[in-house]
Amino acid sequence: SNSIVFSSSAPQTNNSNKRSSRTDNEDPDLLLHCLTALETQYSLPQTSLEMDKLMHNIPQDSVPCKIRAKRGCATHPRSIAERERRTRISGKLKKLQDLVPNMDKQTSYSDMLDLAVQHIKGLQTQVQKLHEDLENCTCGCKQST
Repeated sequence: SNSIVFSSSAPQTNNSNKRSSRTDNEDPDLLLHCLTALETQYSLPQTSLEMDKLMHNIPQDSVPCKIRAKRGCATHPRSIAERERRTRISGKLKKLQDLVPNMDKQTSYSDMLDLAVQHIKGLQTQVQKLHEDLENCTCGCKQST
C-alpha cells in the first residue's frame, strides 16, 4: 500500500541498494503522537473541561478586545450627527461648485470658498457699474419721478 512517511534524516539504503520506505529511528506511533499534539495545540477547545482550563489561563487583568463597527456604521449619536453634518456640507459645496465658473472637482474646499468669494465680488462690481450706467443713461429709458 502507498503511504507517506515523514523523515528527519536522509533515507538509508539496505543491502539490496533500494531505498527504505522507513528509517530505523522512525516510529509511526511517535509520528502520530506529534501530529495529534500539533492538532490539539492549534484547535479550539472541544469540551467544557478544555474551555474551563483555557479560561483559567487568561490573566485576571486582561481587557476583552472590542470588535469595531464596520466603516460607515457608527452607532453613537455624536458620530451619526457629525456624519450628517459632513454630508450636508459636501452637498452644499457641490451646489456651490455648479454655480461658480472655472471650479474643478479636484478643487479643495478652501480654494472653492476663495473662488466663490472672488466671483461674488466680481458680480457685485458688475452690478455697481450697471447701476452707474443706468444713472448716467440719456436714452430716455429711465422713468422720471
